[in-house]
Amino acid sequence: MALRWQIVADFLVLALAFYALLRWARSARAMRIALGVVGLHALALLARHFDLVVTSWVLDGAAILATLVLLLVFQPELRRAFMRLDSVLKRWPRPAVVQSQTSVAISHAAFGLARLHLGALLVITRRDSINELLEGGNILGADISSEVLEAIFQKLSPLHDGAAIIEGDKIVKANVVLPLTRRQDLPFSYGTRHRAAVGLAERCDALVVAVSEERAEVTLMDGGRIYLIEDAQHFVSTLEALMNPVHEGIGPRLRRLFFTNLGLKFAALGLAGVIWGMSFLASGTTIRTISVPIEFSNVPPGMVVTGQSADALEIQVRGSPWIMDSVNLPRLVGSFDLGGRQAGWHTLRLKPDSLDLPPGIVVDRVTPDSIRVEVAVAQTKRVPGK
Repeated sequence: MALRWQIVADFLVLALAFYALLRWARSARAMRIALGVVGLHALALLARHFDLVVTSWVLDGAAILATLVLLLVFQPELRRAFMRLDSVLKRWPRPAVVQSQTSVAISHAAFGLARLHLGALLVITRRDSINELLEGGNILGADISSEVLEAIFQKLSPLHDGAAIIEGDKIVKANVVLPLTRRQDLPFSYGTRHRAAVGLAERCDALVVAVSEERAEVTLMDGGRIYLIEDAQHFVSTLEALMNPVHEGIGPRLRRLFFTNLGLKFAALGLAGVIWGMSFLASGTTIRTISVPIEFSNVPPGMVVTGQSADALEIQVRGSPWIMDSVNLPRLVGSFDLGGRQAGWHTLRLKPDSLDLPPGIVVDRVTPDSIRVEVAVAQTKRVPGK
């Protein structure tokens, strides 16, 4: 089978799809179910190859059921993935920067509350929209200051139970309920407040600050990463580094693109190879006969085709039913190369690669198996009087 650009493009798209699935599954801790879906699909392809019709139906049904489990059980993780995709596709994303005085005010408030053993949750938004992840809350629209933040989380404050939402240099809402995480690998000391902080951080790109009432600790959540902040200066430097990342050049970006997550990338290539091989390289069982017109290429200069024994070929092809239905077989043309031919009659046989067949389809028989072609010198017409 000739290596066509369509084959390379299809394989790369399949590998990228597997890489995206594996990367999402790892972050959502759904790797086993994701691999189960791929395995069931591969087994269904194998069953169809051996004409195990009922078995292929059962495996396809199991793959669909496993996919539904992914969609139902991991809705928050899927929502986060689509939110990230939406942020990437935005032409003019909302800038995710924080002013120095803002980070200092948040830092002073967090450690001031920690010294008083007052619990708090502070959400610092970045590019992702988080409104659909929040419940309840009171609209404030107040300027950020350490005094306002500390007042919100005083025991007697009606707003102290939930989280405060910070956008830019404003406290937009308070007393907001955050979603809880399902992670089982968190420290035993984490209560509802910290589990809510992790729950929001793992669903969007917002930074969430949790102040522990019992341990007087300040913790910063960023995605799946958890930072235990040592002091106010450490808080300011960490927050500004996360909110105002240094722009990388093209070199570091390319290195990160090709040399990070190598395990997942090799796994995606391997899975793509297995599915590709089982889908296209294994011989199918469906046989069809098509009529293919004949064309000639590389006709020598000054020569023309003056005769041919057939105008079309009857070709019997074999492949999987779904591949047969997915490609446009009537567009095929039997091409014969006349390069270097001299004047006279020539017997030509059709080469399989001359048909430009899609992967997964092979030629079983060609009728007639050869044609005769006459090539002659083109006659130049003389114009009267010249």
